[in-house]
Amino acid sequence: MKLNREQKEQIVTEISEQLEKSKAVLLVNFTGLKVKEERDLKKKLREQGIAFEVIKNSLFKIALKKAKISLDDALLDQPIALIWSADDEVMPAKITVGFAKEMGKLQLVGGIIDQKFVDSDLIKQLAVLPDREELYAKLVGTLNAPMSRLLNALQGNLRSLVFILNQYKESKT
Repeated sequence: MKLNREQKEQIVTEISEQLEKSKAVLLVNFTGLKVKEERDLKKKLREQGIAFEVIKNSLFKIALKKAKISLDDALLDQPIALIWSADDEVMPAKITVGFAKEMGKLQLVGGIIDQKFVDSDLIKQLAVLPDREELYAKLVGTLNAPMSRLLNALQGNLRSLVFILNQYKESKT
């Protein structure tokens, strides 16, 4: 579909706003990905509130300049799709890296995290991190551990006292 200048400017504005709002933007080369596989990936991402979008590289370059993000132009000499997440850096990386391993056709090019370009190795490292809920659970467990140990120690003393009193009562009878 041929876009007129006004539509292109609107797309560039939307992309640059997304770049500024998003915590993570992953750049992936989707060459060789079948339509059904692309739909499956989009569905997995959508379930987590993450967007998948294919954008013309020329418009993406203009949006990068508008958002003041520097990126090597050689990376954009291939078909690129963007995976956006406004809330989380880890979940898009987990889903994308997992899908790339599963299908073998999706190639991670790099990403933009907190307005800075990062290479695919850092994205892969993010993918092995635990997700937000798991980190919260670990934090709560860590905060709860000293209190539960104190409670067990106090209960142990009470049990010992009850046991001693019970032994004393049995010895008197």
